[in-house]
Amino acid sequence: MEYVVYIGTLIAIYATLTISLNLLVGYTGLISIAQAAIYGVGAYVTALVALNFTHDLLISFLLASVTGVLVSLVVALPSLRLNNEYFLIATMGFQAIIFSLFMNLEITGGPSGLYGIPHPTLFGYMIRTSLEKFLVAVALAILCYVLALRITNAPFGRLLRAVREDQTAVAALGKSVFTIKFSVFIFSATFAAAAGTIYVYSLTAIDPVAFDLDESVFIITLVIVGGTGSLNGSVLAAALLILLPEAFKFLAIPEAIAPQLRQVLYGLLLVFFTRYRRQGLIGEFRDVLK
Repeated sequence: MEYVVYIGTLIAIYATLTISLNLLVGYTGLISIAQAAIYGVGAYVTALVALNFTHDLLISFLLASVTGVLVSLVVALPSLRLNNEYFLIATMGFQAIIFSLFMNLEITGGPSGLYGIPHPTLFGYMIRTSLEKFLVAVALAILCYVLALRITNAPFGRLLRAVREDQTAVAALGKSVFTIKFSVFIFSATFAAAAGTIYVYSLTAIDPVAFDLDESVFIITLVIVGGTGSLNGSVLAAALLILLPEAFKFLAIPEAIAPQLRQVLYGLLLVFFTRYRRQGLIGEFRDVLK
């Protein structure tokens, strides 16, 4: 039962990450390879605060989200005015820099990471069990989904799609393309960092390898497989691509090659969906809950 709850928590975490990134990639057309870096910033801030100050869940969420947004401004402010290709390169560089800091700073524990993180508290109640942490993760995913749904169904959502299709036309209408991009980037960074809080409290430990470039590529893969511009597809992809590797554990596959096999599988899925089914599992206009 503990294993099932843990997998459910991972699905909820990655659903939050994928939904928040899909607003940036699928609706606005900005491809970011820095989601894992912002996710990691939120996780490390939560771990350091919990180990040194307080493990109150709401304070952790707040500090992680604010720090994640502030750090993401390093790449957002100078890069959002660039063309999409240059924005992609800028976010990739940002990802590499942040991961290098995780691996080398003494305060982050270096390659060994941080361990012994206490259980969080919420209004004085200590959240100890895996089931309680799973419920918190699901609550965050639902909040992210509902807010993203409200945004995409509002007039602002039409502006996002317009920016994706033709930025020049949006600017000609008197709208600030930079402000639109900046707003959705802040939303994405806020929930990515908050997901890091859930991750840390679920494992009570943190390892920098969990936030490397491969992790950012995996989150992008979830967006593409689920369908760019589809929130429901993001949730479905998170569930499928978390559950699929777990199924390998029940097959006679040597442990030495299992991680490599998973990467090959993700790569094949990415190639298949970008070549043969670009709308993903659920296309943008087939999102049945809209």
